[in-house]
Amino acid sequence: MKALICLVEDEPTISKFVADRLAREGYQVSAFRSAEEAIASERIWDLYILDVMLEGDLSGLQLCAHLREHDPNLPILMLSALAEANHRIEGLRIGADDYLTKPFEMEELLLRVSAMLRRRGWYSTLPDDTAVYRWNDKWVDFRKFEAGRGRKKFELTQKECMLMKLLIEKKGEVVTRSEILDKVWGYNVFPSSRTVDNFILRLRKYFESDPSAPSNIHAVRGLGYKFTPEAT
Repeated sequence: MKALICLVEDEPTISKFVADRLAREGYQVSAFRSAEEAIASERIWDLYILDVMLEGDLSGLQLCAHLREHDPNLPILMLSALAEANHRIEGLRIGADDYLTKPFEMEELLLRVSAMLRRRGWYSTLPDDTAVYRWNDKWVDFRKFEAGRGRKKFELTQKECMLMKLLIEKKGEVVTRSEILDKVWGYNVFPSSRTVDNFILRLRKYFESDPSAPSNIHAVRGLGYKFTPEAT
């Protein structure tokens, strides 16, 4: 059975067009005109498509934040007529997985929906068949989005957890920046692999006693990164 999709879009023409096309692809779609209606339904969907500007008191961004608070791994795609980079960045910062600017090609939306659902399926399979991966005095809980080093405990974002999962699955192997972007973010979400470098720096601050001289998360010049659970 195809995924259940919640579409929250207050423009009737766009809502019907998107819902009908998704249904033709085999998805089960429920469409709402406001964030309040979607919340009141109390149904659980596999993926949300949210317009940024909505009728009612709650915007699409506020609904995104609400959903992310309750499920860190829920796929959320934002739609917006606002093309400025700061609006896209704000949506991604709040917790959206992807951001599509109106007007958009329906084929592109379908590709992004498919990619987001694949990533969710990949993330639900745990490395080493355990929700908590441990090495030395460090650990990551992929269900609770938590981690720790020694006596320090901290929360991880969805993307930080997904990046750690990929590195751990391929421990001892080089993972390229392009593979990381494709697996963790999906195609064409960010314009530069510099995004990956920034996330690696954040992970090193969590897990390395000396982030400037990492013992577990290593850069491989010109290629990408490698995770080694045993200090080198």
